[in-house]
Amino acid sequence: MDRLRKLDQMKRQMGFTLIEVFFAIFIIVFVLFALNKMTVLVMRSNSLNDNTSSAIDLAQDKIEELKSALPTSAILLDLQTANNNDLSSTTNFDFQESNIDGLGRPGGIYTRTWNIANNSPKPGMKSVAIIVTWMDQMGDHRVLLRTIL
Repeated sequence: MDRLRKLDQMKRQMGFTLIEVFFAIFIIVFVLFALNKMTVLVMRSNSLNDNTSSAIDLAQDKIEELKSALPTSAILLDLQTANNNDLSSTTNFDFQESNIDGLGRPGGIYTRTWNIANNSPKPGMKSVAIIVTWMDQMGDHRVLLRTIL
């Protein structure tokens, strides 16, 4: 009986088998890869959220600038009447500021475009669309705000 107890104690003290060690390492590596992918996804999402927030701020700033401008101001002219049916166009535009940062200064990733349609929706009014576009590692992005002056 003593012999069986000693043999049982020796088996318990032998440690892990090689298969158990490899299986544990496999599980740890799998979890680390999953965490790495999730971390990269979270970082990209945060970057996209920051860029979208800056783009919305740029569009809102331009709306405020246009609202405070005099009706005869040059930034309120309808230079391209051909775009009046599609004010969201960034190829046929009235005004555009390229390579601006989140504060509207030179040297950034954003392009801010605004299009104006005179006498829309009624005579004496102006429909305005402000489009902010940018490109990052996740592709092309766009924010569009509309207002009536």
